[in-house]
Amino acid sequence: MRWIWSEQVRDSRLPGRWEQRLESRAGWRLRRWASPVQPLAWLATGTPPSRQGYAPGPLTALRTAHHRRLDRAYRLCLLEGPSTGPRFSPVTAYWVNERSRVVRAEVDGDPAEADLVWVHAQDPLAPAARAWVERALERVRPGTPVVNPPSAYDSYHLPGTFERLRAAGVRVPDPEPRVGELAVVKGPGQASRKELRRFDGVLGPGERAFAYVDARSRDGLHRRWRAFSWLGTVHAGDVLASRHWEVGLGSLEVHEPVFALSADDEEQVRRVGEVLGLGWFCVDLVRGPDGLAVVTDVNVYPTPVIAAFVDRRLDCRGRWHFLDTPARMGLAEPQGRFWARFDDAVVRLLRPRLSPAPPLPTGAPCPSSP
Repeated sequence: MRWIWSEQVRDSRLPGRWEQRLESRAGWRLRRWASPVQPLAWLATGTPPSRQGYAPGPLTALRTAHHRRLDRAYRLCLLEGPSTGPRFSPVTAYWVNERSRVVRAEVDGDPAEADLVWVHAQDPLAPAARAWVERALERVRPGTPVVNPPSAYDSYHLPGTFERLRAAGVRVPDPEPRVGELAVVKGPGQASRKELRRFDGVLGPGERAFAYVDARSRDGLHRRWRAFSWLGTVHAGDVLASRHWEVGLGSLEVHEPVFALSADDEEQVRRVGEVLGLGWFCVDLVRGPDGLAVVTDVNVYPTPVIAAFVDRRLDCRGRWHFLDTPARMGLAEPQGRFWARFDDAVVRLLRPRLSPAPPLPTGAPCPSSP
């Protein structure tokens, strides 16, 4: 149960005065160590198991034990290895097992027994994690597909990436801003802080700069569209709007859990995957004055859970997968539900490779038309 402590599963919704009393470093430390008993408190205060997601404690442990006994057509192995920060692979595997009808997922298992291997770790890969993953991949059976192999994993962080994307027809901000123009300066690493400033031509070690794209809509709000790609299947995420230039949860004013991707949007995202060699990633899109999407960020290790404000709205506890949000809110999705499309993509990839092809369960998703 190592993941109980390493993921810092948090639920800040506490009764009245306790919320303020425990909003401190010491309070969060107490919450973390007390987190395995939280689900029992939720049950005692009227939250049924159907509204409890992934969280430390007996309910998740029982569900995870059930997952290990699942008999499904394909085995998926997520490789994360040693990590010093929050680990997203266990919660990702948990929701794959809860939602998929054809895949059973495990974390850091034996890749020799997997039909599909998915490198799923914080990017850029730390030296220890890279070495561990590369050793694990030596055991993969010949012909087994590997999603996001180490050779491509850190491709977004490499110098010249924006130039490669532009050459392939992907709309990205100008990677060579002119002195005096507004530019976004980003430090090394996925979690590095971004700064908007007049470009003076000077960059620190590991910093990159690209021209600022003014993405304000008619209402004066900046908007960020997020889209995901799984094995070439592009799926819409959500839209955030803010009065701050860097749209995020800290400055959120509007959240739209559903939006429709245009054919051009989908093609832009697909090209990112083709150029960078990625099978799973998300992109952040903004729209310039012409309304066309511009790719401003690529992330191979996005946070797999939805923000707490959505769960509060739905009166749910624990952590829930971000791509479940429309279904949980009862909203229609123009592309259909994510997990059915997840299964479709896996079947399209693996069924022709395995002989004899494993039987699919009755009523399981069938491969979609291209």
